[in-house]
Amino acid sequence: MKIIKRFQFKFILILFLSFFSSVFSLIDRRPHRPVKPQNQQVICVNPKPQNTTTEKPAQIKPKQTQAEPQNSTDKPTESSSAVTVEPSISNLPEWTMIVYVQANNNLAKYAVKNFEAMSLIGSNNKLKILVQWYDSNHRGIWRYRIDKGKMELIENKSVSIDGNKASDLVECMRWGVQNYPAQKYFLVLWNHGVGILDPSWGNTRFSIDKDILYQSPKIQIQDLTIKNFNFNSLIEKMGEEQRGILFNEMSRTYMTNQELKKALSEIKNNVLKKKIDLLGMDACLMAMLEVGYQVKDYVNYFVASEEVELASGWPYSTFLRPLAKGGFTPYSLAQNIVNTYESLYKSRVSFYTQSAVDLQKIEELKISLDLVVESIRECKKHNVNLAKKIVKQARSSCLRFSTPSYVDLHSFFAELLKNINTETAKANNKNCEQYLITLKDSINLAQEFMDEVVIANSVGTAVSRAGGMSIYYPSGKVDSSYHKTDFAKNSLWTDFLKEFGS
Repeated sequence: MKIIKRFQFKFILILFLSFFSSVFSLIDRRPHRPVKPQNQQVICVNPKPQNTTTEKPAQIKPKQTQAEPQNSTDKPTESSSAVTVEPSISNLPEWTMIVYVQANNNLAKYAVKNFEAMSLIGSNNKLKILVQWYDSNHRGIWRYRIDKGKMELIENKSVSIDGNKASDLVECMRWGVQNYPAQKYFLVLWNHGVGILDPSWGNTRFSIDKDILYQSPKIQIQDLTIKNFNFNSLIEKMGEEQRGILFNEMSRTYMTNQELKKALSEIKNNVLKKKIDLLGMDACLMAMLEVGYQVKDYVNYFVASEEVELASGWPYSTFLRPLAKGGFTPYSLAQNIVNTYESLYKSRVSFYTQSAVDLQKIEELKISLDLVVESIRECKKHNVNLAKKIVKQARSSCLRFSTPSYVDLHSFFAELLKNINTETAKANNKNCEQYLITLKDSINLAQEFMDEVVIANSVGTAVSRAGGMSIYYPSGKVDSSYHKTDFAKNSLWTDFLKEFGS
């Protein structure tokens, strides 16, 4: 009965919000010696584990891991999202994983290490591992199938493209689907990432806290986050570079959020005829509410990091080993990537984050956040100073990442509640007190939705308050590229930033 009442309450609030919304209108990585592969040539990569921890399946549970929903009201059945094909689909491999690698930058050598890790497992009759590789030492597109102990070159196209247009990603996915059809598809975007913003490369600097950058530099994109930076000295000092979606330092191009949406839309509608089962971003700062919202119509589950990632990236051999044996749903695979990521990094760094998100529920989280914004506005109508005080204190004390404009959403909610409790206890104006209580109820509801959306979350001790998704909350001017995102267009958050951003 309590569960029924809870969802009735949610439904009423969502209807309430929907009404108000209508009214008020997210180094080189190829082998050091140039390789000149011919079609169908086999290239051995001397597979060695990235780290000894990757050789054993992780037993460590993520900080937050949900059980997979078992009924149709919680999670669509596999048949509800599957492509309408012949009955022979059951004879297809269970998964095809396509790793889209943009290595025209300082991360190039780490691609090889990741390929070596993948080759420890290799493709089989249940799993196909494919790579499309852009590399500074070789012109054009390089497509491989990763087999056990080797990389088999399937195709090389010597064309002058940078790999960052929507059509490039679409054609990569089309190649993989046509040649290696499967029951489920996992796309990984591998490279640098800067979250939801689309900065002007070379003309502006992406905002990074200088102290954090030089003490533990986590994004090093030449002439975007840094200028004239000595990567070799960084390696000597830190022991390893750190990784920053798809930045090509040779052509000074990258895939914008708009291009990404265009590519995923084309893949869903004209390549797969369904949503991508799982999208992973092996890159920095991409586990944002806005990023998830940008791709929600084309992807079911999403894995990424709120903070920066080390250059060594994901523990591919560890999570691929059980996947190659079969029996993984997109839900369980997403959780396992988070599990194994924690296993690899928990003893190495204190700032690691990785989370898995159910994008099929992210619209509900957006609606509940809109309700929080409306409740803050109502509070402001009755006491402007109090409303601003509550928000300002929450913004200053919540968890922020290496990019100060990105704050952890769960932490922000927690700080809002803390400040509301303090102000409610000493409020003399009963009318205002009631609005604080209403605001508190809306935040509690938003937290419940966030707990349902984030299905797994692992964090290091330095970012222990991270709840799985960040949100853009600058202290000053809103970046012009943010207004182009779906989240900015469809939520009340942009209006909130105008009122409470500084």
